[in-house]
Amino acid sequence: MLPILQTDNFNQIIEYMYSTIVSEATAAEFYSRLLLEAPDDLHKEFIEHAMEDELEHLEKFCHLYHYYTGHMPVYEITPVQFPNYKAGVLMALKDELEAGEFYRDVQMSSMDQYIRDTFYYAMVDELEHATMFSTLYNTL
Repeated sequence: MLPILQTDNFNQIIEYMYSTIVSEATAAEFYSRLLLEAPDDLHKEFIEHAMEDELEHLEKFCHLYHYYTGHMPVYEITPVQFPNYKAGVLMALKDELEAGEFYRDVQMSSMDQYIRDTFYYAMVDELEHATMFSTLYNTL
């Protein structure tokens, strides 16, 4: 029976969309700073790829939010602080894994195909990013 995970109401899904928008914007900003410390071309390539995907997700989630609320989200981010590059890569890895799980759960909480597709698309990318950050971390 679908949805597999049920939410109390549609407002909860809207709140999930909003928190996702903040998370995607935060990740993109974080990766833009992490990119400045990347030690080689592989690190730069992987981080830039993840950053571009996060910006694309941000755009898609803003459209989704607008579609259901009638207005664009207004948000602020709190920049991620990291003590050094290696710690930043590990933080990114953990954040990507958490995002993938969260997106899976939201996707499985709705019958709405637009919501499901948007969260599924982002979930797959987040898992790809986790693999890339794991690879980068293991080279340090």
